[in-house]
Amino acid sequence: MTTLSVNHFSFQYDETHPAQLHDVTWQPQPGSFNLLVGPSGSGKSTLLHAMAGLLPHYGGQILQGNIALDGVPIDTVAPFERSKRVGLLFQNPNRQFAMQTPTEELRFALENLQLPKDVIEARIPESLTAVGISHLAHHKITTLSGGEKQKVALATVLALGSDFILLDEPFANVDPVARESLLALLKTLQQDLHKTIIVTDHDLSGYTSLVDNIYQLNPETKSLQVASQDIFAQFIEVAPAWFKPQVAVANSPLALEQVGLTVADRTLLTDATFQFPKGQLGLLSGANGSGKSTLFAAISHQTNYTGKINWQDQDSQKIKLKKWSKTVGLVFQDALDQFVKFTVQDELALSQKYSLLPNYWTNERITTALTQLNLTDFTTANLYQLSGGQQKKVQILSMLMMGQAFLLFDEPLAGLDYASMQQVLSLIQQTLRDNHLSGVLISHQRTGLDSFIDYEIRIAHQTLITEVPHAN
Repeated sequence: MTTLSVNHFSFQYDETHPAQLHDVTWQPQPGSFNLLVGPSGSGKSTLLHAMAGLLPHYGGQILQGNIALDGVPIDTVAPFERSKRVGLLFQNPNRQFAMQTPTEELRFALENLQLPKDVIEARIPESLTAVGISHLAHHKITTLSGGEKQKVALATVLALGSDFILLDEPFANVDPVARESLLALLKTLQQDLHKTIIVTDHDLSGYTSLVDNIYQLNPETKSLQVASQDIFAQFIEVAPAWFKPQVAVANSPLALEQVGLTVADRTLLTDATFQFPKGQLGLLSGANGSGKSTLFAAISHQTNYTGKINWQDQDSQKIKLKKWSKTVGLVFQDALDQFVKFTVQDELALSQKYSLLPNYWTNERITTALTQLNLTDFTTANLYQLSGGQQKKVQILSMLMMGQAFLLFDEPLAGLDYASMQQVLSLIQQTLRDNHLSGVLISHQRTGLDSFIDYEIRIAHQTLITEVPHAN
């Protein structure tokens, strides 16, 4: 049985910042289900990438120790042999794809393992069915939702047949129903096929009866320690709450009028009509692939639609794109797609330079926001070497500084621990209220939203549902 061991491992991305990992020793028990926890920026992704043999080959340096696969330094094992034994699902699935469709992606991955053709052709449908996306087998990956892309990436990892399956925030963009199903699948792989599962997740719901071991990365010491099941008590599980739309839509600047959306051969939305309340923060919900991100793309004029999207009773299509980009801002689902500079300070300086709220976003307020988001020590850091959660924080702050009248946040909470999520929501809420701005966010994470969300609308069965039951 494959063994994977981390031996007094210390790792640093660059000499100007402290080590990301310090003296980590860990040998996961083969055939076990392990949960790796820790706040944003504690080094979880770095540890998984190193255990998969990607670091330091793709950046950084080992300060001491090593990682061994079956007793051999993992960096000496050929990539295709390594993949047979250790599979990694990235936090951002877009960084993992090389082909156009799920079928082509899986075939490409399996061909790199030099497997026989009949084995390859059998594994592709098996893996797609296992994660519930066989109907998307020949769709272009670029047309899929974030959650659907994560399922494609998971199917690819499953198809490899690796003994160790490492999953970095695999459910960040996955709806609750799919999350529950995929967690059950991972448990089956562990129990029936004796796979070793290692998952990082900020949402601890559903793990209590699944995990054998819990490990925690200490953000202060950057070392690994065993955690007890008591950690679940710190995560308050609540029934999903619905947020009833407010009827007060007087002076509503943004309105949908019989809007329809189609992607490839899929109809996502028909005849959607809704006035977004002014000065409020809404939640747009719905299952993976229902059309939430596509609706945001339509509102920001990045994809075609039918019907009208009006701004102050004027068809927004008659507004020049440059002016429209200063009216509606879109916070992308993938933070890296939004950055145009290399360091935190340069990215924020650019937003400050072109801010529509220059008197609000003073140097003092920016410093306060950086402190609130625990980013003070990372102002000179390379954006591309930050953790996924830290990248999200920088992205959201940068877009808030731009100051558009209406802001669309596509999965702004993905990859954030609970404390970070509260910090981000608090900053969004304060900025909107102080400047009388409006916004809508997409999130599959519902815990902790109660005090920040004013209303909810939902996409289901190609319909925009605006009348939802209010939680008692």
